[in-house]
Amino acid sequence: MTITVFISDLDGTLIDTRERVIQAHVDGLQGIGYPVEATQVRSLYQFSFDARDLLSRLNLHLNESEFIKYLGGFRDSFYANWQLSHVFPGTIETLQTVQSQVKYMRLITSRQDMDKTRKEVRRFGLHRFFDKTFTRGDLAHAEGKDRIPLFPFVPHRRRLIQLALQDIEVDGEVWVVGDSMNEVKAAQSLGFVTIGVLTSYSTKDDLAPFARHIINSISEIVQLI
Repeated sequence: MTITVFISDLDGTLIDTRERVIQAHVDGLQGIGYPVEATQVRSLYQFSFDARDLLSRLNLHLNESEFIKYLGGFRDSFYANWQLSHVFPGTIETLQTVQSQVKYMRLITSRQDMDKTRKEVRRFGLHRFFDKTFTRGDLAHAEGKDRIPLFPFVPHRRRLIQLALQDIEVDGEVWVVGDSMNEVKAAQSLGFVTIGVLTSYSTKDDLAPFARHIINSISEIVQLI
C-alpha cells in the first residue's frame, strides 16, 4: 500500500476548539445584547459552525441585521481566542510518523480567514508537517469569487479537497481524515480512503456510512498505515 497524499481537517481533528467556539457564540450574542451564558451554549451546542441551528436550540430569533452583527462578533472572538484551543494529545507524534510514510501532507479547513488560520497553524507547530494549508478563503480566491458559502457544506468541501490535490500527480492512495459526517462524505464522493475521528460530536453511527475507518482520535491512525 502506497499513500501518496494524507489530507487532514483542522478543527475537531487535530485541535480541540470546542470551548473556543462556545465562547465565540457567547461573545457574538452578548455583543448584540443577548445575555447568553457559556453553560447554556455548552448544553445545546453541537460541533458545527451552523449558527442558525444553535439559535434555534437557544430559542433566539434574530433579525437579519442582528444576525450579521452576531456572526461578526463570533468570527472576531474565534480568531482572537486561539489560546482556548489545544492540540489533541498524541497529535504531534502521530503526524511525525505519518510524515515519514507519505509523499504529501495537506491541511484543509472550512475556515474563511487565510492569514489568521496559517498564523495559528504555526502557533501550534502544525506547519512542520503540512506542506500546504487550504482554507475556504483559498478556495474562493482560486475560483475568482469574493466568498464561498459555508453551507451547503459538502459541495465546497469536495472542491477544497480537489484544490489541495491540484498540483500533485496521485500515484497511490489519498487518505482524508475528518471529524464530521459531511467532511468524510465529501471525501468519499471523490473515491478516497476516508477516516473519521470521534474527537468532536460525531458518533460512530454518524460516520459509519461514509468512513472506511473510524478511530477514537488522530493518534490511532498509525495503526492503519
